Amino acid sequence: MIVETRSEETGGVGMLGSEIARRWRIWLGIVISAAFLYWAANQASSISAIGATLRQASYWYVIPALGAYFLGVWLRAVRWHYLLRPMRSIRPTRLFPVVVIGYMANDVLPARLGEAVRAYVLGQRESVSKSAALATILVERLFDGVVMLSFMALVGLAFTFDDTLQQIFRFAGAAFATALVTLIVIASSKPTALRLLDVALHIVPPRPRARIADFAIRFLEGLDVLQSPRLMAMTLLLTIGAWCAETAMYYVISLGFQLTVGVPAYVLATAVANLGTMVPSSPGYIGTFEALATRSLTLFGADPDAALSYVIALHLALLVPVTVLGFVYLWRYGLSLRQVQSDLRRGLPLSPRAVPEPGPTGGEREGTEGGKR
Repeated sequence: MIVETRSEETGGVGMLGSEIARRWRIWLGIVISAAFLYWAANQASSISAIGATLRQASYWYVIPALGAYFLGVWLRAVRWHYLLRPMRSIRPTRLFPVVVIGYMANDVLPARLGEAVRAYVLGQRESVSKSAALATILVERLFDGVVMLSFMALVGLAFTFDDTLQQIFRFAGAAFATALVTLIVIASSKPTALRLLDVALHIVPPRPRARIADFAIRFLEGLDVLQSPRLMAMTLLLTIGAWCAETAMYYVISLGFQLTVGVPAYVLATAVANLGTMVPSSPGYIGTFEALATRSLTLFGADPDAALSYVIALHLALLVPVTVLGFVYLWRYGLSLRQVQSDLRRGLPLSPRAVPEPGPTGGEREGTEGGKR
């Protein structure tokens, strides 16, 4: 009885500490977002000028722009199909809703929890290990970063960046290069990594040791894609295609605001605004997106009022449709965001139970395609 009481007290303290840390992360994100919003607003002449530009813009261009955006989301689902292939072959049509749910969660939850939500939902649908799925999502993010840095480098061949963008390029370049090389080395030296893990686990208390070991081993399984040059090449090509589609969205929406800047400005805005998501902020990257995208456009001579007005409309187009669709898919799976958050906080193992397959007929999910390789 004494042991049980201490365990409950310890668990209570741990949960309290976790809740305090979570609230601090939320407030830190809000403060950072507010600071970036202030920076963005200072780039414009007045709030009334922004409002006037928003009223005068043509929003018909949003329709084809959303087509380009969801093409990019589809290409990301195809990319995830290749990243998961060493473990399980899952059709992109089954992965697309899960990707959308992850985007929705990133837009409404703090601390990029959408990545964990996406891994959770995939586990519920396909019985794929959550930690292995998280590993593939981490690989995705690294390839995203490499492509964004490549976009910046291409623009930098013809245009000179200011100190802010140069610092972003140097910091992000060092971070992504280090992380990618580290993961490739780990994936290509798995026996060594497992031996080091075994040594490290000897200093871990017995109670969490098995859970940590299981998480780490399955995480390493998710890195298997980095051992295949063919799968890495496909991942890179699909990443480039996805970001080109999103850049097309940026450009098409700008036509409704009559911005007098060329395509390189939107390539740079796409890269810088999305690299800015590395900075802690409120859900949906509010503030960081506005400040960095506007700064990128004004470097090319865009009027600050028009640029910030355009970025506000662009951000809404990026957030609202995918968030609504994500909630629809989550509902059709018979899940709620509160339930998913609760399960993630408690660290529940992935359940193999099936969930309904969202489709026009509302039928049950199909059997899992393929098997473990």
